[in-house]
Amino acid sequence: MATAGGVYPRWVTRSRLAAAAALSALLFASACSDTDDGGSEGSSSGSGGSDSGSQTSSAAESDTVTAAPEGVASVSLEEAQDIATNLLSTAAQVQNGDGEEIADDAESAYRGHTYYAALAADELEAVEGKPERRDLISDPVEPNVLAISREDGQSPLLILVQTVPDSGAPELFVLSSPDDDPDRFRIAWWAPMLPGTDIGSFDRRSVGSPVVRQGAGDLSRSPRRAFTQLAELVDYPRAEDPAQIKTNGYAPQVREAAQKQADEVSEQARFSEKNALRTQTYTFYREDGSAVSFAALKRESEFDVRDGMELTPPEAFLAFEDDESITARARLDSYVYAALTIPQDDSRPEMIAAREQLINAAGS
Repeated sequence: MATAGGVYPRWVTRSRLAAAAALSALLFASACSDTDDGGSEGSSSGSGGSDSGSQTSSAAESDTVTAAPEGVASVSLEEAQDIATNLLSTAAQVQNGDGEEIADDAESAYRGHTYYAALAADELEAVEGKPERRDLISDPVEPNVLAISREDGQSPLLILVQTVPDSGAPELFVLSSPDDDPDRFRIAWWAPMLPGTDIGSFDRRSVGSPVVRQGAGDLSRSPRRAFTQLAELVDYPRAEDPAQIKTNGYAPQVREAAQKQADEVSEQARFSEKNALRTQTYTFYREDGSAVSFAALKRESEFDVRDGMELTPPEAFLAFEDDESITARARLDSYVYAALTIPQDDSRPEMIAAREQLINAAGS
């Protein structure tokens, strides 16, 4: 894979950073014979730290502040910075490469669903074109560590990182390790921030940030419940009474694009989308007692072709499935990476980052 002016693959710039269009709207190019959720439509990039060791979206952290919470970070700040730099640099090598040559670097940078998403992005470069290659010597990766999980005797260990590219929205990354071996950290989640959003501030990195290991902790709702509610909000057809989550324009545009897709193929097929939480959640408490949580939804976009009709798939579909005529049904699988802030009180969670990645297609 290659880059488009940054460490991130081109499909990030083409994905729905602010939900400009539903992924499914691109899927079937030709066919043969709600209201907003209360989120604002921001125009500026998401905010966050741009200097190493600082957070421009909130009060800068100082490890000399007195009366800090007791505790110790699961890894030191210096170690976290090295881990982040190495992983994001390896991810850039993956994006610079192509085909079988990226296999080793992909395994060194990613784990689980992020690994498969990276391979899928590489497959789609044949359709979308290769982004510009990044020179890591003249343009090195400069990650900013925002938070480190506090030592609590449990796993995974977590590091929250932000980068700010020369253009485009700041990017957030969650790095995780199943144990205390620094060599086992991998990129577990990443996405660009939505316009006008704020990551907030965390406890000092030397003492680490508490994380939610199970249930709701001290929050108004559990992270898993919040992501399940988000999934219900962007299903198509939409649930009659979806839970309210502020999505900063994301959900309304997803629903609008899904409706447009359904309308375009209505004579040939019945269209539906189902979203569900399919990954672990990673949740850091913020300094004020609220939290920010990261997870991926699995989206299944289905086309049930009507009797006697046919759909002609676009090149993105054909990158995964060699079937140029769909006469029965087709399904496209995508990951929807999202970050939600979750309050302690009864106010709404807020979506602050999002990206989508088509990972598979099948049809008959």
